[in-house]
Amino acid sequence: MAPEEVGRFFDEKGDVLGELLGGNIHFGYWLGPDDTSTFAEAGERLTDHMIEILAPKPGERVLDLGCGRGRPAIRLAQAADVRIVGISVSKRDVEVSNALAQAEGVADRVAFQHADAMDLPFEPGSFDAVWALESLLHMPDRLHVLKNIAAVLKPGGRLVLCDVSGATPATEEGREALAAILRDWAVESLIGADDYAALVADAGLTLTEIIDVSERTRYSPGKVVELFQKMVEAQGIPVDSVELPMDLWEKSFAAFEHMGYLLLAAERPADQP
Repeated sequence: MAPEEVGRFFDEKGDVLGELLGGNIHFGYWLGPDDTSTFAEAGERLTDHMIEILAPKPGERVLDLGCGRGRPAIRLAQAADVRIVGISVSKRDVEVSNALAQAEGVADRVAFQHADAMDLPFEPGSFDAVWALESLLHMPDRLHVLKNIAAVLKPGGRLVLCDVSGATPATEEGREALAAILRDWAVESLIGADDYAALVADAGLTLTEIIDVSERTRYSPGKVVELFQKMVEAQGIPVDSVELPMDLWEKSFAAFEHMGYLLLAAERPADQP
């Protein structure tokens, strides 16, 4: 998908998604089937795991690649004395994120701008770390993006990302059905852990950790459907009239329930010129 298409999707749908998911636009991390956390709490729990893996150091400069509505970056800034630049192809994302940074009192260290991960507008070696929360699944060429990340990292710099994972269905019918669902969500593709490991290596990065947390994220789809039903009922809106109709939610998350979820960490070799 062209970056403009992805940006338009989040310009149009991001407000609904942000409200529904408690400010974040990523899966939640659940403690088990009986976890009564709100989606916002589960989403922040996933962000906190990302922060732990990133292990930020005071004074570091971090690139948030695909910042969504800015909440993860702001939570990172509140947890550590770092400077953050967030980018998105959605102008609405950038607007909302900068307003949130101002409201949370971190705008002196966190700023968001309209930019494309396929063509990063930053000098080589200008970041200590890059993190990407469920953003690479929207990219038309993951390897190209990973090479761009490697270029903007300092030697010894770190990458941390989380992403929905998946394998290609065995039948043509299955592939066509999945492709249609993914396109509805502006998702370019889903890949597995082995694919990611190979791409990271091809990009010149060293994989340091890859964790399958599917058992912690797998409850997210069903909980989102429940939240969506409650939201439209509370607002008195006919379910079939909203921009993200119920049948899309149900078909999409039925598919995602069979997918996995990965947390990945890598670094640019310290001796790499």
